[in-house]
Amino acid sequence: MNSWEVTDSNGAVHSISYKIKGGKNNITVDGETYKVKSSNWFINLVDYEIDLPGANCHIVAIGRKVDLAVNGIYKSNGNQYEPVSNTPAWIWVLVALSIIGGWFFGGLLCCSIGCLLSILYVQFGLQKKNGAVIGTFIGFLVIVAFFFILNLMMLGY
Repeated sequence: MNSWEVTDSNGAVHSISYKIKGGKNNITVDGETYKVKSSNWFINLVDYEIDLPGANCHIVAIGRKVDLAVNGIYKSNGNQYEPVSNTPAWIWVLVALSIIGGWFFGGLLCCSIGCLLSILYVQFGLQKKNGAVIGTFIGFLVIVAFFFILNLMMLGY
């Protein structure tokens, strides 16, 4: 559970918390609980706005990483808040290539690895870390090439 205290312009302290309970996202503001849904079917993605007097807050959850931005600044690291956008289309192409290509070139094990790494593609893409997406995909290609060559050697080619 993640929780924060925010002081508004009137000096009142507000308690804000985010919790996943039973696979459902719950946000609690001053004792009132709100259920929110992920805006992405593949990874937990929440950007929930809370308006307090003199304080605009956003709870942002990407996967298991959760942070609170107050007046455009994240509490944990001081970085600038950017609204969470949709996953770019090219990342979904990498997801499809990883899952289908993993199956054809490395079997069930590589398909499973492709599924797991696809979660990272989406997560890095939402955080706008394109270099990490490409690096992870290249790592996946190396793994698949290794298993493909291993399979060919086992078959005697």
